[in-house]
Amino acid sequence: MGMSKERKALFKKLRDEKYTILVPDMCPIHFNLLCEIISREGYKVKVVTPSGREAKDEGLRSIHNDACYPALIVCGQFVAELKSGNYDLNKTAVIMSQTGGGCRASNYISMFRKAFAKEFPTVPVLSLNFSGLEKDASFPMGWHFIKNAIVALQYGDMIMNLYYQTASYEERPGQAKEIADECLRKLREKIDTKDFNKMEKNMREIIADFSVIKIPEKRKPRVGIVGEIFVKYSSYANNNLADFLIKQGAEVVYPGLCEFLLYCIYNMIQDYKRYGKSPITAFAAKFVYRYFLKKCRKTDALLEGTQFYPFEDFEFIVKEGERIINTGVKMGEGWVIPAEMLAFADHGVKNVVCVQPFGCLPNHIVGKGMVRPLKQLNPELNVVPLDFDASSSEVNQENRLKLMLSNLN
Repeated sequence: MGMSKERKALFKKLRDEKYTILVPDMCPIHFNLLCEIISREGYKVKVVTPSGREAKDEGLRSIHNDACYPALIVCGQFVAELKSGNYDLNKTAVIMSQTGGGCRASNYISMFRKAFAKEFPTVPVLSLNFSGLEKDASFPMGWHFIKNAIVALQYGDMIMNLYYQTASYEERPGQAKEIADECLRKLREKIDTKDFNKMEKNMREIIADFSVIKIPEKRKPRVGIVGEIFVKYSSYANNNLADFLIKQGAEVVYPGLCEFLLYCIYNMIQDYKRYGKSPITAFAAKFVYRYFLKKCRKTDALLEGTQFYPFEDFEFIVKEGERIINTGVKMGEGWVIPAEMLAFADHGVKNVVCVQPFGCLPNHIVGKGMVRPLKQLNPELNVVPLDFDASSSEVNQENRLKLMLSNLN
């Protein structure tokens, strides 16, 4: 289906008049590549990287204080950035993704428009989604863009995975980040060339670059991080959780972003099986699922025989989920959170931090609420649920983490 006249006119204006499109900070590695891909479509984009209290305070002032913590953080980032004086507000826009599910994120855009109405009436709020939402403000995604974006996410996962496996063993501070930055620089240069899609070659180069940092046979205690997607990945939202764990002598283990996308696609198939939704959508989802799963397995296989661990196979995570919760439960990251924790425990990651944002009741149920049945299945599993809101004390969070880390071997 073609674009409406309003949508065509909006995005032509954004491109031709070189609007700055602000992107919320969530996955710095992945978004580094995704923003470069968007810029190759003719747009000017910038990832917002907040610090201090300003973005949180602006979020509290700009939207209802009963809104969920991720909504508050994202809105606060945008408002603080727009108030900075660094932009022509007549040529600035913001964009965020929408899953289209039961999460409040599906309604963030209308929330942000209300927040911007008085101070920033000229700033368009755009959507990136596959759900048919915001038809006149949804970012146009052709096959070329989608193909490059999928490849970029896989590169991002590989770099993120190796970064966190080496950051605890670097010979000098910042070494792992320097390698990650250099990998990203080389990949950005390859976008829109045939070399960008030579995934095996590029992945092997990434592996070789990170292999400069040697991981000892006796590794540091490995600590997994799971939970709501934004708070899990955004260092600003989770008070630099990963960096804190690394400084305390742990090795951080993150699930891949591609795993979350597989989870979303898998749920589309389940919607047909369990709830009688569109069989056409389910058929298309099944095709995409198999294609994407095959690509993820192929890249993970490149780590065989190296010092690095691959991500957990998604089909294994599904089976783990079926042991403890119905895979029809999909709100608040749903069944995948307890499934990830079981998968971690089965592969030696017995200590897990589960991040829980204020205002997301389903996430608390599938996270904190599943700790007892998880321990019944795996008594050695140690789960530390951490609540996050705009006023949560970092000291209290750090003390809870230090208590967990003090019991590690």
